[in-house]
Amino acid sequence: MTTDRMTFSNFINNIITENLHPELRSIITSDAPSDRKHAATVKKIKDLTTRGETTGIEGNMPKGSSRAYMKHRETHKTVVDGKPAEFHVGTKVAIKSPLDKHHQAGIYDDMNLGQLQNHAENGDHFVNSSYRILTKKHDSNEFHSNKDRGILPPLVDHDDKTHHWSIVGHSRDIGKGEFRKLTKTPEFPKGISHGEFMDALTRDYNRNNGKHWGRGSQREAKTDRIEPHPLVQKFIDHQNTTGMPPHDYGQKKNMGIFTHPDGSEHIVARDSGFTTRVQHAYKNVRVNQALAAGGKRHNPNARLSAFF
Repeated sequence: MTTDRMTFSNFINNIITENLHPELRSIITSDAPSDRKHAATVKKIKDLTTRGETTGIEGNMPKGSSRAYMKHRETHKTVVDGKPAEFHVGTKVAIKSPLDKHHQAGIYDDMNLGQLQNHAENGDHFVNSSYRILTKKHDSNEFHSNKDRGILPPLVDHDDKTHHWSIVGHSRDIGKGEFRKLTKTPEFPKGISHGEFMDALTRDYNRNNGKHWGRGSQREAKTDRIEPHPLVQKFIDHQNTTGMPPHDYGQKKNMGIFTHPDGSEHIVARDSGFTTRVQHAYKNVRVNQALAAGGKRHNPNARLSAFF
Protein backbone atom coordinates (compact mmCIF):
# COMPACT_ATOMS: atom_id res chain seq x y z
CA MET A 1 0.00 0.00 0.00
CA THR A 2 1.43 3.38 -0.97
CA THR A 3 2.07 6.07 1.59
CA ASP A 4 -0.67 8.38 0.35
CA ARG A 5 -3.35 5.68 0.57
CA MET A 6 -2.21 4.57 3.99
CA THR A 7 -2.35 8.05 5.48
CA PHE A 8 -5.59 8.91 3.70
CA SER A 9 -7.09 5.67 4.98
CA ASN A 10 -6.14 6.79 8.47
CA PHE A 11 -7.91 10.07 7.81
CA ILE A 12 -11.08 8.34 6.60
CA ASN A 13 -11.17 5.95 9.55
CA ASN A 14 -10.82 8.76 12.09
CA ILE A 15 -12.91 11.56 10.65
CA ILE A 16 -15.81 12.86 12.73
CA THR A 17 -18.87 11.92 10.64
CA GLU A 18 -21.57 13.87 12.47
CA ASN A 19 -23.10 16.68 10.40
CA LEU A 20 -21.49 15.55 7.16
CA HIS A 21 -23.53 15.79 3.98
CA PRO A 22 -25.44 12.46 3.65
CA GLU A 23 -23.76 11.64 0.34
CA LEU A 24 -20.30 12.20 1.84
CA ARG A 25 -21.14 10.35 5.04
CA SER A 26 -22.34 7.31 3.10
CA ILE A 27 -18.96 7.06 1.38
CA ILE A 28 -16.89 7.49 4.51
CA THR A 29 -18.93 4.98 6.54
CA SER A 30 -19.13 2.40 3.75
CA ASP A 31 -17.22 -0.90 3.67
CA ALA A 32 -15.46 -0.02 0.42
CA PRO A 33 -11.68 -0.56 0.22
CA SER A 34 -9.55 2.37 1.34
CA ASP A 35 -8.31 3.24 -2.14
CA ARG A 36 -11.87 3.46 -3.47
CA LYS A 37 -12.90 5.57 -0.46
CA HIS A 38 -9.95 7.87 -1.11
CA ALA A 39 -10.97 8.60 -4.68
CA ALA A 40 -14.70 8.70 -3.95
CA THR A 41 -14.30 11.09 -1.00
CA VAL A 42 -12.25 13.60 -2.96
CA LYS A 43 -14.62 13.33 -5.94
CA LYS A 44 -17.69 13.80 -3.74
CA ILE A 45 -16.22 16.87 -2.05
CA LYS A 46 -15.55 18.31 -5.48
CA ASP A 47 -19.06 17.43 -6.69
CA LEU A 48 -20.81 18.90 -3.67
CA THR A 49 -18.84 22.14 -3.70
CA THR A 50 -19.30 22.54 -7.44
CA ARG A 51 -23.06 22.12 -6.92
CA GLY A 52 -22.91 24.78 -4.26
CA GLU A 53 -23.91 22.41 -1.46
CA THR A 54 -22.45 22.33 2.03
CA THR A 55 -20.24 19.32 2.75
CA GLY A 56 -20.72 19.52 6.51
CA ILE A 57 -16.97 19.23 7.03
CA GLU A 58 -15.81 20.67 10.33
CA GLY A 59 -12.93 22.93 9.57
CA ASN A 60 -11.20 26.24 9.34
CA MET A 61 -11.32 27.11 5.67
CA PRO A 62 -13.14 30.32 4.75
CA LYS A 63 -16.16 30.04 2.44
CA GLY A 64 -15.10 29.83 -1.17
CA SER A 65 -11.76 28.23 -0.43
CA SER A 66 -10.17 25.79 -2.87
CA ARG A 67 -9.40 23.43 0.01
CA ALA A 68 -11.46 21.56 2.58
CA TYR A 69 -10.25 20.77 6.07
CA MET A 70 -11.27 17.69 8.05
CA LYS A 71 -10.33 17.16 11.69
CA HIS A 72 -9.36 13.63 12.71
CA ARG A 73 -11.16 12.00 15.58
CA GLU A 74 -8.00 10.58 17.16
CA THR A 75 -4.90 12.50 18.22
CA HIS A 76 -1.57 11.94 16.48
CA LYS A 77 0.77 9.90 18.70
CA THR A 78 4.36 11.00 18.36
CA VAL A 79 7.53 12.07 20.15
CA VAL A 80 8.16 15.77 20.90
CA ASP A 81 11.48 16.94 22.37
CA GLY A 82 12.40 13.33 23.10
CA LYS A 83 9.23 12.51 25.06
CA PRO A 84 6.04 10.64 24.06
CA ALA A 85 3.37 13.17 23.09
CA GLU A 86 0.20 13.64 21.11
CA PHE A 87 -1.70 16.46 19.43
CA HIS A 88 -4.84 16.88 17.36
CA VAL A 89 -4.48 16.84 13.57
CA GLY A 90 -6.60 17.29 10.47
CA THR A 91 -6.38 16.78 6.72
CA LYS A 92 -6.54 19.50 4.08
CA VAL A 93 -7.84 18.32 0.71
CA ALA A 94 -7.58 20.28 -2.53
CA ILE A 95 -11.10 20.58 -3.88
CA LYS A 96 -12.52 21.88 -7.12
CA SER A 97 -13.62 25.43 -6.55
CA PRO A 98 -16.12 27.13 -8.89
CA LEU A 99 -13.21 29.45 -9.74
CA ASP A 100 -11.26 26.53 -11.21
CA LYS A 101 -13.26 26.67 -14.42
CA HIS A 102 -11.50 30.00 -15.07
CA HIS A 103 -8.09 28.72 -13.96
CA GLN A 104 -5.43 27.81 -16.54
CA ALA A 105 -3.94 24.77 -14.83
CA GLY A 106 -1.67 24.08 -17.80
CA ILE A 107 0.63 26.98 -16.96
CA TYR A 108 0.78 25.93 -13.30
CA ASP A 109 2.10 22.38 -13.69
CA ASP A 110 -1.46 21.09 -14.18
CA MET A 111 -2.39 21.93 -10.58
CA ASN A 112 -5.78 23.32 -9.64
CA LEU A 113 -6.02 26.25 -7.22
CA GLY A 114 -6.19 24.03 -4.14
CA GLN A 115 -3.19 21.98 -5.22
CA LEU A 116 -1.23 25.19 -5.84
CA GLN A 117 -1.97 26.32 -2.30
CA ASN A 118 -1.08 22.94 -0.80
CA HIS A 119 2.19 22.96 -2.72
CA ALA A 120 2.98 26.49 -1.58
CA GLU A 121 2.13 25.67 2.02
CA ASN A 122 3.91 22.33 2.35
CA GLY A 123 6.48 21.93 -0.41
CA ASP A 124 9.36 24.04 0.93
CA HIS A 125 11.80 22.09 3.12
CA PHE A 126 13.41 25.25 4.49
CA VAL A 127 10.05 26.68 5.57
CA ASN A 128 9.01 23.36 7.09
CA SER A 129 12.24 23.11 9.08
CA SER A 130 12.32 26.77 10.12
CA TYR A 131 8.83 28.14 10.62
CA ARG A 132 6.62 25.36 12.00
CA ILE A 133 5.76 25.48 15.70
CA LEU A 134 6.87 21.83 15.80
CA THR A 135 9.52 20.86 13.26
CA LYS A 136 9.68 17.26 12.11
CA LYS A 137 12.86 15.24 12.19
CA HIS A 138 13.58 13.98 8.67
CA ASP A 139 12.08 10.54 7.87
CA SER A 140 10.75 10.02 11.37
CA ASN A 141 7.71 10.64 13.54
CA GLU A 142 9.65 12.86 15.94
CA PHE A 143 9.24 16.60 16.40
CA HIS A 144 11.13 19.39 18.09
CA SER A 145 9.57 22.52 19.59
CA ASN A 146 10.19 25.76 17.69
CA LYS A 147 8.30 28.29 19.77
CA ASP A 148 10.70 31.18 19.19
CA ARG A 149 10.37 31.12 15.40
CA GLY A 150 7.39 28.92 14.50
CA ILE A 151 4.29 30.52 12.99
CA LEU A 152 2.84 27.47 11.18
CA PRO A 153 1.16 24.34 12.60
CA PRO A 154 3.24 21.13 12.43
CA LEU A 155 3.23 19.22 9.15
CA VAL A 156 2.69 15.52 9.84
CA ASP A 157 2.53 14.27 6.23
CA HIS A 158 1.68 15.52 2.77
CA ASP A 159 1.19 14.37 -0.81
CA ASP A 160 4.48 15.58 -2.26
CA LYS A 161 3.70 14.23 -5.73
CA THR A 162 0.34 15.79 -6.66
CA HIS A 163 -0.31 17.99 -3.60
CA HIS A 164 -3.90 16.83 -3.22
CA TRP A 165 -3.75 16.59 0.57
CA SER A 166 -1.75 17.28 3.71
CA ILE A 167 -2.04 16.28 7.37
CA VAL A 168 -1.34 19.15 9.76
CA GLY A 169 -1.63 19.99 13.43
CA HIS A 170 -5.17 21.12 14.22
CA SER A 171 -5.56 24.80 15.05
CA ARG A 172 -8.83 25.93 16.56
CA ASP A 173 -10.57 29.22 15.88
CA ILE A 174 -9.36 32.35 17.68
CA GLY A 175 -12.17 33.35 20.02
CA LYS A 176 -13.26 36.87 20.89
CA GLY A 177 -10.54 38.59 22.89
CA GLU A 178 -8.11 35.68 22.56
CA PHE A 179 -5.75 37.37 20.13
CA ARG A 180 -5.04 40.14 22.63
CA LYS A 181 -4.95 37.68 25.55
CA LEU A 182 -2.40 35.39 23.89
CA THR A 183 -0.15 38.28 22.87
CA LYS A 184 0.36 39.63 26.38
CA THR A 185 4.03 39.88 27.34
CA PRO A 186 5.93 41.85 29.99
CA GLU A 187 6.62 44.53 27.36
CA PHE A 188 3.03 44.38 26.06
CA PRO A 189 0.93 43.76 29.21
CA LYS A 190 -2.32 44.49 27.35
CA GLY A 191 -1.37 42.42 24.31
CA ILE A 192 -1.99 43.60 20.77
CA SER A 193 -5.07 43.44 18.57
CA HIS A 194 -5.38 41.56 15.31
CA GLY A 195 -5.71 44.90 13.50
CA GLU A 196 -2.49 46.22 15.03
CA PHE A 197 -0.75 42.99 14.08
CA MET A 198 -1.92 43.38 10.48
CA ASP A 199 -0.84 47.02 10.31
CA ALA A 200 2.71 46.07 11.29
CA LEU A 201 2.93 43.20 8.79
CA THR A 202 1.36 45.15 5.94
CA ARG A 203 3.56 48.20 6.47
CA ASP A 204 6.69 46.05 6.51
CA TYR A 205 5.62 44.19 3.36
CA ASN A 206 4.78 47.41 1.52
CA ARG A 207 8.07 49.02 2.46
CA ASN A 208 10.00 46.02 1.18
CA ASN A 209 8.07 46.00 -2.08
CA GLY A 210 8.27 49.70 -2.97
CA LYS A 211 4.72 50.50 -1.90
CA HIS A 212 3.48 53.40 0.21
CA TRP A 213 1.59 52.48 3.37
CA GLY A 214 0.21 55.98 4.05
CA ARG A 215 -1.82 55.65 7.23
CA GLY A 216 -1.00 58.97 8.89
CA SER A 217 1.56 60.00 11.51
CA GLN A 218 -0.40 58.81 14.56
CA ARG A 219 -0.95 55.34 13.12
CA GLU A 220 2.68 55.21 12.01
CA ALA A 221 3.82 55.99 15.55
CA LYS A 222 1.47 53.37 16.99
CA THR A 223 2.74 50.76 14.53
CA ASP A 224 6.32 51.66 15.47
CA ARG A 225 5.44 50.66 19.03
CA ILE A 226 3.71 47.42 17.92
CA GLU A 227 6.37 46.19 15.50
CA PRO A 228 8.82 44.86 18.17
CA HIS A 229 6.18 42.45 19.53
CA PRO A 230 7.51 38.85 19.40
CA LEU A 231 4.57 37.53 17.35
CA VAL A 232 4.92 40.37 14.85
CA GLN A 233 8.65 39.76 14.59
CA LYS A 234 8.15 36.04 13.90
CA PHE A 235 5.70 36.73 11.08
CA ILE A 236 7.87 39.52 9.65
CA ASP A 237 10.86 37.16 9.68
CA HIS A 238 8.82 34.62 7.71
CA GLN A 239 7.45 37.08 5.16
CA ASN A 240 10.81 38.77 4.59
CA THR A 241 12.51 35.40 4.10
CA THR A 242 9.87 33.90 1.82
CA GLY A 243 8.49 37.06 0.18
CA MET A 244 4.99 35.86 1.04
CA PRO A 245 2.43 38.68 1.33
CA PRO A 246 0.49 38.97 4.61
CA HIS A 247 -2.93 39.49 2.98
CA ASP A 248 -4.29 36.06 3.98
CA TYR A 249 -3.90 36.92 7.64
CA GLY A 250 -6.31 39.84 7.29
CA GLN A 251 -9.08 37.28 7.73
CA LYS A 252 -8.71 36.07 11.30
CA LYS A 253 -10.26 32.79 10.11
CA ASN A 254 -7.00 32.10 8.31
CA MET A 255 -5.21 32.10 11.65
CA GLY A 256 -5.77 29.79 14.58
CA ILE A 257 -4.55 28.55 17.94
CA PHE A 258 -2.39 25.44 18.09
CA THR A 259 -2.17 23.67 21.42
CA HIS A 260 1.35 22.36 22.00
CA PRO A 261 1.58 18.93 23.69
CA ASP A 262 2.93 20.76 26.78
CA GLY A 263 -0.38 22.65 27.02
CA SER A 264 0.85 26.05 25.82
CA GLU A 265 -1.21 27.81 23.14
CA HIS A 266 0.24 29.53 20.10
CA ILE A 267 -1.22 31.77 17.41
CA VAL A 268 -0.35 30.30 14.00
CA ALA A 269 -1.15 30.83 10.33
CA ARG A 270 -3.30 27.87 9.39
CA ASP A 271 -4.00 29.02 5.82
CA SER A 272 -0.71 30.34 4.47
CA GLY A 273 -0.55 29.12 0.88
CA PHE A 274 -1.08 32.55 -0.71
CA THR A 275 2.36 32.97 -2.25
CA THR A 276 3.07 35.39 -5.08
CA ARG A 277 2.56 32.55 -7.56
CA VAL A 278 -0.82 31.62 -6.07
CA GLN A 279 -1.75 35.29 -5.94
CA HIS A 280 -0.98 35.56 -9.65
CA ALA A 281 -3.10 32.49 -10.36
CA TYR A 282 -6.10 34.00 -8.57
CA LYS A 283 -5.62 37.34 -10.34
CA ASN A 284 -5.62 35.53 -13.67
CA VAL A 285 -8.78 33.69 -12.65
CA ARG A 286 -10.52 36.99 -11.88
CA VAL A 287 -9.45 38.41 -15.23
CA ASN A 288 -10.65 35.30 -17.07
CA GLN A 289 -13.90 35.36 -15.10
CA ALA A 290 -14.52 38.98 -16.06
CA LEU A 291 -13.67 38.32 -19.69
CA ALA A 292 -16.02 35.34 -19.76
CA ALA A 293 -18.82 37.40 -18.26
CA GLY A 294 -18.24 40.08 -20.88
CA GLY A 295 -18.22 37.55 -23.70
CA LYS A 296 -15.15 39.08 -25.31
CA ARG A 297 -12.72 37.18 -27.47
CA HIS A 298 -9.16 37.45 -26.25
CA ASN A 299 -5.62 36.22 -26.56
CA PRO A 300 -5.01 33.89 -23.55
CA ASN A 301 -1.31 34.80 -23.48
CA ALA A 302 -1.94 38.54 -23.44
CA ARG A 303 -3.90 38.50 -20.21
CA LEU A 304 -1.01 36.94 -18.32
CA SER A 305 1.54 39.64 -19.05
CA ALA A 306 0.33 41.92 -16.28
CA PHE A 307 1.01 39.31 -13.62
CA PHE A 308 4.30 37.67 -14.62
